[in-house]
Amino acid sequence: MRNLERTALVALAMCLPAGVFGACGHSVGVDFCGPDLLRLIYINASGLVYVRPTGPLVPLPSGFVCTPVSGVYFVLNPNAANFQQIYSALLSARVEGATVTLVADPAQPTCTIMYVTL
Repeated sequence: MRNLERTALVALAMCLPAGVFGACGHSVGVDFCGPDLLRLIYINASGLVYVRPTGPLVPLPSGFVCTPVSGVYFVLNPNAANFQQIYSALLSARVEGATVTLVADPAQPTCTIMYVTL
């Protein structure tokens, strides 16, 4: 019985997302961070959505091309064709405590979210 309890405890600990943090970097023509928990999501008066991953962005990860807003935020543009889907995914990840990978377009001067993966 003791082994069963230990196995269950280890399995439960592995399922908890609190210690799951991904790396940020540049690969295959995109900048990315994740998988990571979302620390903060806020919307300003112009409708831009700012998303802050839990992992640090200062100093900038090796190979990063885009610049995070205020050194810590990715931006989701409300004019993006896939805005509703990305915003829904981000809110779901934040509420559920799930990890997400933010993928930004390095052609943009600021880290603008192109898509996310959960």
